Amino acid sequence: MAAAMWEEGCRTNQRGKTRMHFGFRFRALALATVGLCLAAACGSTGPQTGTSLLTSYKPVPGVKGGQLVYSDWEPVQDLNVLSSTAATTQEVASGPLWASLWTFDPQNNAIPDLVSEVPSVANGDVKKIDDTHMDVTIKLKSGLKWSDGQPLTTKDVSFTINAICDPATGAASQTGWSSIASVEDKSDTVEVWHFGPDPTGKRCGLSSPLASGIYASFISAMGGAGESPVPQHVLQSVQHADWATNSYFTTNPTATSGPYMVQNFTPGPAAQVVMVPNPNYAAGRTGAQLFGHAPYLDKLIYKIYGDKPSQIAGLKAGDSDLGLDLIAKDLPALQGISGYTTVAATGLLDEFLTLNLGNHNGKPTIFNGDKALRQAIALAIDKNTINTALVGGIGKPMNGPFVNALSPYFDKDIPAWQRDVAKAGQLLDGDGWVKGADGTRSKNGVKLAWVISTTSGNSQRAAEEEQLIKNWAEIGATVSVKNWPAGQFFNDYKGGGILATGNYDMGMYANNWSPDPDSWCTTVESGQIPTDANPSGQNWARANDSQLDTLCQQGAQEVDTSKRVEIYKKVQAEWKDYLPTIELYERPDVFTHSNNFGNFAAAVNTCLATCNAADWFNTKGKS
Repeated sequence: MAAAMWEEGCRTNQRGKTRMHFGFRFRALALATVGLCLAAACGSTGPQTGTSLLTSYKPVPGVKGGQLVYSDWEPVQDLNVLSSTAATTQEVASGPLWASLWTFDPQNNAIPDLVSEVPSVANGDVKKIDDTHMDVTIKLKSGLKWSDGQPLTTKDVSFTINAICDPATGAASQTGWSSIASVEDKSDTVEVWHFGPDPTGKRCGLSSPLASGIYASFISAMGGAGESPVPQHVLQSVQHADWATNSYFTTNPTATSGPYMVQNFTPGPAAQVVMVPNPNYAAGRTGAQLFGHAPYLDKLIYKIYGDKPSQIAGLKAGDSDLGLDLIAKDLPALQGISGYTTVAATGLLDEFLTLNLGNHNGKPTIFNGDKALRQAIALAIDKNTINTALVGGIGKPMNGPFVNALSPYFDKDIPAWQRDVAKAGQLLDGDGWVKGADGTRSKNGVKLAWVISTTSGNSQRAAEEEQLIKNWAEIGATVSVKNWPAGQFFNDYKGGGILATGNYDMGMYANNWSPDPDSWCTTVESGQIPTDANPSGQNWARANDSQLDTLCQQGAQEVDTSKRVEIYKKVQAEWKDYLPTIELYERPDVFTHSNNFGNFAAAVNTCLATCNAADWFNTKGKS
């Protein structure tokens, strides 16, 4: 899904990272003949059992038996694989409990999961019909089963698409699905997605007519982590509006497709998910180059500690075999743990500020309609000090919306970030913001003051807030803090999430993005503003810029990679000028794992390092 996952203080595909948008979240390269940027990204040019996959991920055969415990510190409230943007939920939902049509390796290559091969022009499964229509053929592995023994077929896939497109479901993202005019189930294993225009503008979350159904980013936006098929035979009698409160998505998913299934789940700030092997996981997978075997572990446990110090203490005590959602500031505390390895990996994760350009508490925010103010706020930030003093110098200050790993779309010609307090002051002077006797500026009787918010209980975020407030005081701004529990901060629109409902001035978090720039665009397109009619909208900034809308639409529908690159250079330039968000730094993800943890892969994308849970094993086996 184009949705990313929001993570800690960032959390999607959202913790302070979101996972998502979902963002959760992939990548595409140019294809032959029609040039659809879908071939190389698919990671496969033929049947999975017959040709080599385009991936550097090479798991070793595992040892049967034993258990592993992996951990986070922010709460898990439910197991809603389709609606949750919380990274903590997706760390257990995407990979361990639910399989996706395809997934992504640590280098962001698409690799088959439920499908026998990822669709591409090269293998004949992606066909451009004309300038506004294209067909994508989905081929499931034959013989797949849900954990309860029922067949997993294309009927489940089309059933899930229908649910995603119903606003009552509250899916985390409808991006891409709105380009599908119809779904044709040819058999239990073959399904065709017919992409086409919609002159009515009423299809699957659309807010205006869709001139073309060509959607070049479908690999990254659709069918991956956070958009796994769900079982028709379990949910067909449940109204979509009731899915969010149904036990299948809250505590007891009775039929899963991933390597494990839930034995017991206790939600909350001290959540624990105890998982046991899915006895039917290997059905239909025999001979596959990846994930072609039964799960190795007797038990897999996902443990939430409630706060970062407790999680680190659990790692030191050997109670947790893998720590997720760790950051650079944790490195000193993680060094020297006997029998453990700590790695810092970069990828599609960044730390940024989202400015609410809409209303808060019934009136326009201070950022609404004032681009000069937004630009001054950005210029005043000392990103280099934030990186060196608070991130240990292993991040990379950003001067635009995209990260370096978003190749080939990242614009390398954007100059390095430079702070300029003098220019910030000049912008404010010219914009009518006048300093008062107390040092705070005002304009038309309104003080230059706002509230910054992030997830509570996060010392890293608290330190960043303190640094930012000092920076902004230098230009005459008074900023206060109001932080929220992660579950409330990142909840969806229907659940009253702070960001989704616009109940904030400025939000700070990080995002694990997908390897295609369209996932970025979904966070700023005006048609993605969350409303009662469009609760899945991902534009939490309430950005409304016609030029960004036009460019993002052009990029999503352009099938020539070289042309897409040029379009997204313009997107970056316009985004940097309009400033619905202010990027701080490319954020390394830190992982600490036991040396007995087999096949751990440090993925910094929407997979959140859990998509390969089927390959995890304990090198000691049974103990």
